Amino acid sequence: MSGSLRHYCWCRDEAGRQIGSKCPRLTSASHGAWSYQVDLPRLGGKRRQMHRGGFPTKRAASAAMVAKLAELTSGDYRDDGKQTVETYLNAWLMRKVEDGLRPSSERMYAAYVTNDLIPTLGHLRLSALTPAHVDALLRDLRRSGRGVTTVNRIRAVLRSALADAKRRRMVAFNAATDVEVPSEHRAPVRPWEPSEIGAFLDHAAGHRLSALFEVLAFAGLRRGEACALRWSDIDLQAGLITVRTNLVQVNGSVHEGMPKTRKGERRVDIGERTIGALVLHRLAQDAERATLGHGWAGATDRVFTAPTGADLSPDYASTLFRRLTAQVRFPEDAQLPDEQRRRLRRIRLHDLRHGAASLALAAGFDIATVSKKLGHSTITVTADTYSHLIGGVGRKMADAAELLVPHGTLRDNSVATS
Repeated sequence: MSGSLRHYCWCRDEAGRQIGSKCPRLTSASHGAWSYQVDLPRLGGKRRQMHRGGFPTKRAASAAMVAKLAELTSGDYRDDGKQTVETYLNAWLMRKVEDGLRPSSERMYAAYVTNDLIPTLGHLRLSALTPAHVDALLRDLRRSGRGVTTVNRIRAVLRSALADAKRRRMVAFNAATDVEVPSEHRAPVRPWEPSEIGAFLDHAAGHRLSALFEVLAFAGLRRGEACALRWSDIDLQAGLITVRTNLVQVNGSVHEGMPKTRKGERRVDIGERTIGALVLHRLAQDAERATLGHGWAGATDRVFTAPTGADLSPDYASTLFRRLTAQVRFPEDAQLPDEQRRRLRRIRLHDLRHGAASLALAAGFDIATVSKKLGHSTITVTADTYSHLIGGVGRKMADAAELLVPHGTLRDNSVATS
């Protein structure tokens, strides 16, 4: 890196033209002002320079130039390319999409960037963005009625974008990191009890997609993971499902992509009941395909499909689940008028996944095994989500450990005396 100093003034001749370096008064060091210029790291092979002026003395300009050269040499220099926050966020989002951002995440990121971040922060120079700006944005969002979860997601998107800017040496710090965010109190999940799961699965048994709900209830897959399953992902003899991809619905279109987390690609054991449901489903599907013949619209190896063979929409799976749930009546109430019969408690389709976790925990499996089955990014996610269910498992483990130690012989617990 190199730099140079320049002595200049604003004097003009009789015609009003600026004299510049030919001004005779520049022989005096106190006349005019001093500036420096330094070479910046090349960008795209192009030479770049920085100019700074207005220094009253040569010594002041030289000291500033030396400090800037030291900053450049040490790697501490940051250059935002004079970009605004708006310009940078749009470019960052485009790079994320090119790098394989999931379509559903792309839609969410774009909405937050376009509707929340750019209108408030977009006009600021990227390097001028401070935690105070971000804090003001988050407080305004809360005052406008946005929920805690949404506000934290907006901040997370900005934090991710600025982390990328910091890695690219465009900003010196991440303005969205050291900002206080509202606490998010997650309500404990309340999945169905075993009797409720049984009542639903019994009712759904007559539907062509009954095996889908068996898989969700016992294997703990996300709905998109279940909809994306192919027969090549299932080993019925070994009782094993391999989760490889995920179906998501964006603006009415179904897209196939990678699982939600890096640990989402996993192998899940299934029991005899689920295996049996899948065997019957395959036989029924073969019959459907034979009936439609060339009218079969989708891939031949997708496990769960629309009646035409097309990919199954995750949103349709949720709609079907709600419809079947509303139809369930408990057989013990058969003698009562319909309006007096108990209804099945309304839950989301995703809560079948929670039900699978609660069944595994109730059966005595440890939290690490359950976390691996669900494909959570970390075991902390599992522990936080099911903290209210883990207590009973811990008691069972403690009781089981105590039973391993013989205790049939009475012991003298008196204190020995000398």
